[in-house]
Amino acid sequence: MKKRIISLLLVGMMTASLATACGKGNEPEPEPQEPNSSNQTLGELEHKPVDGDVSGIAGMNDFNSQLIAYVGENGYEKENYMISPTSYKAALCLAAAGANGQTQDELLKAMGFQSVDEMNAWYSMVYNETVDFNDSLEAEKESIAEIQSDPDMADYYTVDGEPDGAFRLVNSIWANEDGNPEFTQEYIDLAKEMYSAPATTVPGADLADAVNSWVSDATDGLINSITNDMSSVDLALVNALYLRAGWVDSFPEGGTVDDDFTTINSETVTKSYMCKQDDTYYYEGENGKLIILPLDYGVKAAFVLGEIDDIDTALKEATEYEVDIKLPKLDMESEFGSSVLIGYLKSQGVELAFDKYGSADFSTMSTVPVYISDIIQKTRIKTDEEGLEAAAVTAIMMTESAAMPEEKEVKTFYATEPFKFFVYTELENEENEILFYGQMVK
Repeated sequence: MKKRIISLLLVGMMTASLATACGKGNEPEPEPQEPNSSNQTLGELEHKPVDGDVSGIAGMNDFNSQLIAYVGENGYEKENYMISPTSYKAALCLAAAGANGQTQDELLKAMGFQSVDEMNAWYSMVYNETVDFNDSLEAEKESIAEIQSDPDMADYYTVDGEPDGAFRLVNSIWANEDGNPEFTQEYIDLAKEMYSAPATTVPGADLADAVNSWVSDATDGLINSITNDMSSVDLALVNALYLRAGWVDSFPEGGTVDDDFTTINSETVTKSYMCKQDDTYYYEGENGKLIILPLDYGVKAAFVLGEIDDIDTALKEATEYEVDIKLPKLDMESEFGSSVLIGYLKSQGVELAFDKYGSADFSTMSTVPVYISDIIQKTRIKTDEEGLEAAAVTAIMMTESAAMPEEKEVKTFYATEPFKFFVYTELENEENEILFYGQMVK
């Protein structure tokens, strides 16, 4: 099976002090040593203290690193969160594919692509990873079924449970039956062919329920809804990313312990920690360290303490050591709205896509002018001794463009010098009767 690391779901701002080894309470740690033996433990590899800020992950592609930096700079620096750059970018692919001219150029540039072909090639590569995962899962199921059906083989092999897992990247596009905009046939065909996105038209009052039902199905119920009201939305482009996979080497349930966790605000809270000592890939730099925990069928999860200047280099240079591991269980939900997701695009030079007065060009997508009025993403991740389950849903809302307000000539009347005034009424014979008359001259 080919080895690969997939940067799909990024956990941010899980700030920790994990100095104690599992089952050792508050015993002092061994003296620091250089990482020169594959038998050294995490405690033996301890370096000088770091601040515990896991936001310092650099070296990823520009879209990922810039998006993560923007999230941190806009209210999430000291919060637990998880964002999915992949789901966000995949939803933007649906939007860019329906755009034209400068509107499309701005979206492509913000995503880090020079052309639609390059964008589609990226999407195909990510989608193919889900295909490889599921093919491997099905192959294992077939192998186990073959073993179980052959008494001779069953005597030599012990099967521990049915293989389980799921990895999917799916899309759908939705039209409000009560709205004026409709998807063009060109876009319906394109979305189905390139992104396997079915087009559905639903009455406005039922649109949110229909989309939420699709979201729940796409994420195996991990995310049940994306929004409660879509009655004012004309078109919606929705992506869902879902992963469920077991650790290649699971954590023993009996090794899970409650212990202290030091937050970014230097407060102490209690977390439930999964613990094991195992051979795994480990990297240590001047200001941070990283471990890689493989999941079934080729996906991997990386956990970072401190700051690592070049995450890609760290992943490549990680070396197998025996590591004493202590990780808190995760059950984290996040939601991002326009302030982050539209704000980020605007920071990258996207303007026309959000222009409500007709400058946005989505003529490939819609029968009438529309613009991006909202972007929402919800994510959730859960980990336990057996594995990881994570999901993200991103919805791009499109609304019919409005007419450009007429520019009116503005006159001025500044009574900053002598002036006259009167109060009058209009008589039946249409003559004006002056009731009061005066002037101000000083």
